[in-house]
Amino acid sequence: MLTRIAFAATAAFLLTSAAIVAPAVAQDPIKARQAGFEDLKKAMGEIKDALGKDKATAAAPVATRVAAFASTIPSLFPAGSDKGKTGAKEVIWANFPDFTAKAKDLETAATALAAASATGDKAATGKAFAALADTCKACHQRYRAD
Repeated sequence: MLTRIAFAATAAFLLTSAAIVAPAVAQDPIKARQAGFEDLKKAMGEIKDALGKDKATAAAPVATRVAAFASTIPSLFPAGSDKGKTGAKEVIWANFPDFTAKAKDLETAATALAAASATGDKAATGKAFAALADTCKACHQRYRAD
C-alpha cells in the first residue's frame, strides 16, 4: 500500500514539475535553470541531513525530485541562453550531446539513490549519494563557471 502511495505521489510530482518548468523556460531559461539548480542544491542538503540522522528512507522522495529535475536539464539550456547573468560555460552549447549525457547520468544516479534509500540500507544509500555527488562534480568541472 505504501508503495502505491509513494508511486502516486511521485507521478503527481513529475507531472507538476513538467507543467511548471515548460512555461518558466519559455519566459526566461536562465532564471528557470538557476531556480532548478538552487532546488537541487537544497535537495542534496536534505539527503545529506537524512543520512546524518540515520533516516535513509527519507532520502527516497528527495532523490526522486532530483531525478525529475535532471530529466529537464537539457531543456533549460536552449540555444541563445548563454548570454546574460549565468554560470553556464559556452562549451555547453558547443558540446551539447555530452552535456545531455551528463544530465542523464545525474538522472540515473538519482534514480539509483531513490531505490537504495527506499530499502532503508544506510550504507547503500550513502554509496549511492556519493555516486550522485560525483555526477554533479563531473558536470561542474566542465560546464560551470566558478
